[in-house]
Amino acid sequence: MQAVLDSLVSVVTGVFALGEADLITIGINMIMGLSMFLPMTVGQLSFGQAGFMSIGAHIAVVLTLYAGVSFPIALLVAGLGSSLAGFLVGVPVLRLRGLLLALVTFAFAQVVEVFFLNFKPTGAAEGIRGIFPYTNVWYVFGFLVLLVLFLARLRRSRMGRAFDAVKLDETAAEAMGIDVTRAKLTAFAAGAFVAGVGGGLYAHHAVFIQYDNFDFKRSVDIAMYMVLGGMDVLSGPLLGAFIITYLSTALQFLADWRWEVWGSIVILVMIFRPQGILGRDTLSIRRWRRASPVTPG
Repeated sequence: MQAVLDSLVSVVTGVFALGEADLITIGINMIMGLSMFLPMTVGQLSFGQAGFMSIGAHIAVVLTLYAGVSFPIALLVAGLGSSLAGFLVGVPVLRLRGLLLALVTFAFAQVVEVFFLNFKPTGAAEGIRGIFPYTNVWYVFGFLVLLVLFLARLRRSRMGRAFDAVKLDETAAEAMGIDVTRAKLTAFAAGAFVAGVGGGLYAHHAVFIQYDNFDFKRSVDIAMYMVLGGMDVLSGPLLGAFIITYLSTALQFLADWRWEVWGSIVILVMIFRPQGILGRDTLSIRRWRRASPVTPG
């Protein structure tokens, strides 16, 4: 089985001209895209995922580097710590909506960045070095597969239907007996958990972390995975993360111009597909075509 999986990785890296490190980076970015997708299932746009990622990264590193905790346990605790932070942040801010919520969660990410800039036990501005590279392809894509399976089942579950109802109309959802506050907090904390695990995986892949690894640019990148791929479908953040990360690697031969090329591609996609490449309307068209009777010629 291991040989088959190794062969599959070799084929993927060969076809797309990627190294194993690139594949790990793509997987981590997919995880971060899904961490933002979870609060979006209840209509909450969060720009705080980089902050939760930072919390998870520092918790995981402290546990493995200083406390001698095994890597899987450290990832779990990192996720739970970030989830607790998400719950505490979510209680006061989830009454907000739209742009105001996005601004408040962005401010939270900035607070976390400044905190670790000045927090001496985790290296302050100098960061933490000497992190053991525990992260590999199997940890990243093993967690990613479990996460995708969980989200796929969630969308068809009672909780998933409640999330959809809250996203469509909070007032109507509450009238149907759905606890809107509980649904929002659950989705927000779950997204923070995923971001925390993603942060732990990132830290043990980069082997050095600093406060500015989780800055404004990181928040924007995570948001772009969803915007490009599609906000309303599970596969959207996965495709968006793959395209953006792959282009960042493939266009390196253009030196400083690669960011202009990448930005132009994103702008073109937004002009012609503002709902994202895999927006729900795309899926609806496919279903309609399959269901349409064939007219005899």
